Amino acid sequence: MKSVITADIINYSGLTSRQGDLVLGRVHALFDTLGSLRNNMDDRFSIRRGDNIQMELSVPGEALRVALLLRSAINSIVPGHRQGKRIPTLQVRIAIGIGGVTAERSSVDESAGEAYTLSGRLLDRMKENKRYLAIRTGDENINRELDTECRLLEVILSNWQVSSAEVIYWTLLGYTEKKTAEKLGISQPAVNQRKKNAGWFAIEGMLERFEELTDILGKKSKK
Repeated sequence: MKSVITADIINYSGLTSRQGDLVLGRVHALFDTLGSLRNNMDDRFSIRRGDNIQMELSVPGEALRVALLLRSAINSIVPGHRQGKRIPTLQVRIAIGIGGVTAERSSVDESAGEAYTLSGRLLDRMKENKRYLAIRTGDENINRELDTECRLLEVILSNWQVSSAEVIYWTLLGYTEKKTAEKLGISQPAVNQRKKNAGWFAIEGMLERFEELTDILGKKSKK
C-alpha cells in the first residue's frame, strides 16, 4: 500500500516568467529537502506543464505532512497585500490517494494502480467542487472521517497569512521554535504566536490521527 499525491498550482499560468521560476525552484527545493531528511519517501515525482505535480510515497502516513509542506511552501511565495496583511496569492489543490500500486515504473507519469486512480479522479472532482485538500482510500468509513477532517482543515488553511505558511513549513520539517526563529529572523515568542495563529495544534492533531488511520488501512490490506 502506498500513497500518491496529485496537485495543481492554481492560476500558475498568470505568473510572470520570474515568478514561475521562483515557484518551480521552491517545489524542487522542497523535494530535495524531503529526500535528504526522510528515508521512507519514494524519490520519484514529476512536474508537468509547470503547474501539475505528482508524487508517490512509500509510507502512506507521511502523505498529509508532505501535502501540507507543499501547501505552506506555495503559500509563502508571491505574497499579496490586503488590509495591512501579507496574504498568499498562490494556492495549490492537493488530492491524496491511498491504495495499491500495480504498475511500478521508472516514472510516476507511467505508473498505475488504485492509489493513482483515487488521487487523479479525486483531483478532478475537487476542481468542480472548489475543494483544496482531500483524501481517498478504499475504505468508505475512513473516507467519511477524513472528508470531515479535511473540510475543517481547509477552513484553518484558508486563514493563513504568508507568515503563517513560513512558520508551519519549518515546523513540519521538524525544526524547533528556536531554530525556526533563526531561519526567519524573528523571536521565538513570535514563532510560537504565529504557530497558534496558523492553527498548528489542530494541524498536529490531524497529522497524528491520519497516521493512525493509515496504520489501520495497512493492517487491513495485509489480511
